[in-house]
Amino acid sequence: MKKKPWNTRRVTRLGKAKPILYALAFFLLLVLGSLLPACAKKDRYIVATTPNYPPLVMITQEKEITGYDIDVIKRIASYGGMTIKIIPVLEGNLLYGLIDETYDIAIAAIVPPEDEYAPETPDISYSKPYLTVGDVFVISEDARDFGGLEGITNRRVGVPMPAPSKTLLLAQEKVALKEYKNMQDAFEELALGKIDAVCLDLLTAAQFVNLKEEYRSIFQIYPEPVTRKEYSIAVREGNNLLLNKINSGIEKMQRDGTLDNLTDKWFFQ
Repeated sequence: MKKKPWNTRRVTRLGKAKPILYALAFFLLLVLGSLLPACAKKDRYIVATTPNYPPLVMITQEKEITGYDIDVIKRIASYGGMTIKIIPVLEGNLLYGLIDETYDIAIAAIVPPEDEYAPETPDISYSKPYLTVGDVFVISEDARDFGGLEGITNRRVGVPMPAPSKTLLLAQEKVALKEYKNMQDAFEELALGKIDAVCLDLLTAAQFVNLKEEYRSIFQIYPEPVTRKEYSIAVREGNNLLLNKINSGIEKMQRDGTLDNLTDKWFFQ
């Protein structure tokens, strides 16, 4: 019996090995297919913020980014099993960095576009509101009989120039408004008793009342707002998995009282 040429024998052996190779390739495809969904479920996210909104977001003397918004996003991350890295960015780049995928989440006094105060920004999705703010009254610590908007009859009220709440205040009876270009002047006159209250946005009110030692013990923020504005967290449009995690975290914080506790901590301490 003649022997087959060497190259013919080699081809025959390879032909016999083909079923094994096909089975191995099929097994590898199954393994890779099972790993892909796990890889797609990203749990590490970059969070961008603008630390120019104390006490929402600010930088401490130790160069640490802190504030109400930071506590909120950290708690959302813990609820959703997310690992986050917080980075500071310029205010003008906050939303546009989401579009070009420089980072995943943006938080810093962001107002959704359906709000009258917000600019229209395409390609961005917004979470449900996590904080409602607006103009509030700052009054003396001993002003126990202050009744909010309906109780400012015959009161002298200082407001910034311009003031979103000016029309509402003037609609009340016998209210004397005094406008200030510099709100430091308004608080100095409130301390001297020259006016009875200051009406301004909650963020600025908290900066004066909670972050300035000279005012912390003599002023208080009346908790009922005069106007309302809602803040949300932004993600790139179409990132529904991440948006759902954020909304779920906000809902949990509303249910367990965390949002109320953080509001008291940063605005009404």
